[in-house]
Amino acid sequence: MVNKEYTSTGPFMGPHIREKWTSQWIMQQVLIALAFPTIAATYFFGWWSLVMVVVSIVTCVGLEFSFQKIVHKKVTITDYSAVITGWLLALTLPVTAPLWTLLIGDFIAIIVVKQLTGGIGRNWLNPAVAARVLLKLFFSPWITNWVTPQPDVVATATPLADLGNFAREVSPTTPDLFELFMGYGLGGPIGETCKFALLLSAVYLIARKIINPLVPVLTLGSFYSAILLYSGFDFSFASAHLLSGALIFAAVFMVTDYTTSPLTDKGKYIFAIGCGVLAVVLRISLDLPGGIGVAILVMNLLTPLINRYTVSRIYGE
Repeated sequence: MVNKEYTSTGPFMGPHIREKWTSQWIMQQVLIALAFPTIAATYFFGWWSLVMVVVSIVTCVGLEFSFQKIVHKKVTITDYSAVITGWLLALTLPVTAPLWTLLIGDFIAIIVVKQLTGGIGRNWLNPAVAARVLLKLFFSPWITNWVTPQPDVVATATPLADLGNFAREVSPTTPDLFELFMGYGLGGPIGETCKFALLLSAVYLIARKIINPLVPVLTLGSFYSAILLYSGFDFSFASAHLLSGALIFAAVFMVTDYTTSPLTDKGKYIFAIGCGVLAVVLRISLDLPGGIGVAILVMNLLTPLINRYTVSRIYGE
């Protein structure tokens, strides 16, 4: 729903609609929402988290500006989409990730996934998600060196390491649900650890009417339901899965992406449920901890098909 202000210039004039919604305004709201997990990342992992975010943003904006200048296209860096891509990608990496891996990811996201397919509004894969998945595929030794938050920084595994391998119950070494929710003592990507911060982001985006609240709810709900069925209705196991990994981060910031999700509300709901269920299949059957990223890319590819069967037919066709 869009906030609208109606005015009239005279007794015989119809109502005029003035909307504050622009691409720039929407992107600005997302940037504000990204501040919450970034503050949490800085608190848990230190100032280097901010360095990663700034470097990634500057790189993405620079790549987009340079590419558009070289190919003589309109420069669109003022729409903030490159800023968001760089920010999101930085938050999906651990604090130990070398900066060169981040730069490679920025290049994949901006040049390969976004600009070579036509730019914002035309890319058929989510740039940040695609870059993160490819980095995981080709550079895992460097971007999966997880450490616990400060002050006791030690090498560790993510909670999903205990929940994978076809497990059906919570391991004794799995952190409790409060620790998983708050992010205390957990290894993982800097922006995905504190679920409380992500909840604040979701509340802000919903309050500003930037995202449809049913989309993240259906993503998480379908995931949780599928895990419950798999585990024989072990609520502790399902809850630990829900609060582990990048699932909530992706549900708030990536499944809700305007460009790479379906056009209609019905299509968005199908897309969200598909992401949640497919993430479970990938986590369990293939022991793929980062299953939500691959799930989103698969559903991105299915978006044209979803649009085909959910977009209303034009009268007369």
